[in-house]
This record gives sequence, C-alpha cells and structure tokens, in this order.
Amino acid sequence: MSRWKWLQVAAVVPLSFFEVKFLPPLFGSAGGRYHHETVARPPQPMTTADVDAEIRKQGLQIFKAIAREFPDDYDAMLRKITAAAQTGSGTEVRNVSRQAVADLRQRYTPLLTSAPDSEVSQALSAQLDMLNHVMARETPATCNNYLRNGPDAISAPGHDFLAHLDKIGATLFNAFGAAKRSGLPAAVPSDQDWSLVADAFIRSGGAPVEMDAIANVDQDFEGLCPAVAKFYAAALSLQGEPGWHIKPPCSTPS
Repeated sequence: MSRWKWLQVAAVVPLSFFEVKFLPPLFGSAGGRYHHETVARPPQPMTTADVDAEIRKQGLQIFKAIAREFPDDYDAMLRKITAAAQTGSGTEVRNVSRQAVADLRQRYTPLLTSAPDSEVSQALSAQLDMLNHVMARETPATCNNYLRNGPDAISAPGHDFLAHLDKIGATLFNAFGAAKRSGLPAAVPSDQDWSLVADAFIRSGGAPVEMDAIANVDQDFEGLCPAVAKFYAAALSLQGEPGWHIKPPCSTPS
C-alpha cells in the first residue's frame, strides 16, 4: 500500500470528543468553571430565559458558538432543557443538554468539508492541542486508549482537559457555521493530496512503521500518540488547495 493510502486510513482515527458524559452539566454539584454549585429550584418553574442565563453564566465557548452560528437550533435546545428542568430531575437536565449538543454536532458534521481552510485549520489545531495535553499528562497506554475511545479513556478529566474539549466543540461549530455561509464545494482529497501529506509526515520525522500504527490504531504501539500528533501537524502544514482538501477528514469527529 502506498504512503498516501496509509494516511488516508489514518485520517479516520476515531476521536469521539463528544461523548455525552463528558460534556459539562448545566446544573449539578462540585465547584469550578465546568461543574457548578447546586442551584436550588426556584419557587416558579424555570423559563427559557432562566436556562439561557445559566448557560451564558458558564462561559462555555461551545454554547456561544451554537447560539451565534445556529440561533434556531440554540432556541430549540433551550426549550428542550427548559422542559426537562420543569418536569425532570437534575440528571435528566444534564443528559438532555449534553445530548442536544451531541445531536447538533452529528447533524452538522457533513458541512465540515465545505468550511473555509482557516476555520478547519482551527478545528484541527484544537484537536492537536488536546492530543499534546493528553500526551503530557497521561501514560502512553492511556493516550493510545484515548485515540481509540475518546474521553472515556480519561478517568479523572481536569479543568484543562475540559477546557480543551470546549475549544474543540467551539471550533467545530464555528467551522460548521462558516461552511453554511461559504458556498464552497465539498473538499474531496485526491491521491496527490494524500501523497503531499505523506511527504510532509516523513519530512517531520515520521516513519512507515508509524503510518502502519496510525492506520490500525495499534494500541500496542507505544509511539502511537506522537505519530498521530506528527500526522496532524503535517496536515496543518499543507497550504493552498491540498491543505484545504486534507484537513476536513482529519478534523471530523466520529
């Protein structure tokens, strides 16, 4: 198999950044920016304005991006969360809010191939930043598991991890919104594009054995995370049409 074929497989490494249990709750216990103090139920049922105020108080970039780029979807999400807040438990409210974001991400991911290069580059850069964060703080085995299973692999995610997760979500929704406005055709990588990213990968110190490990998500390969990081960096280094074609499949969450 040629080098570009290996990296074409590598581009679909499953990075599931939107596992429902890891999106921050709207209501709940534990202090801090991403887990907030328990909010007592007010005497009157919560309204959509109450829910909107609570979301904006959190300062999460992903919700700001959804509200800005997809206001109708944001309003619909507010209504779902409000209904859960009026009739359900705190757990139901958290699950509804998280699932609403996950559903929107799934709906709009196909738009990523039509997003401008600048927005797609930001989304891929956010994923590379997250990978570097995990590599710096976790064992190689945990990092490899993270590449296969996403955030489920991190047993105790800290505030920095959740901040990176928020950034990934925000950059993706920014890219979805930019794609909606761009009118660009879908970017379809050619064999030549994959060959160029393969060349960039080799120039950055990548080796064929690393291509093989990436393509197979080989969790027994200790250098898998550094290899994927080099692959992302190689994709980000491509300029012009080839870079625009290559980055969307590298940025697409599963």
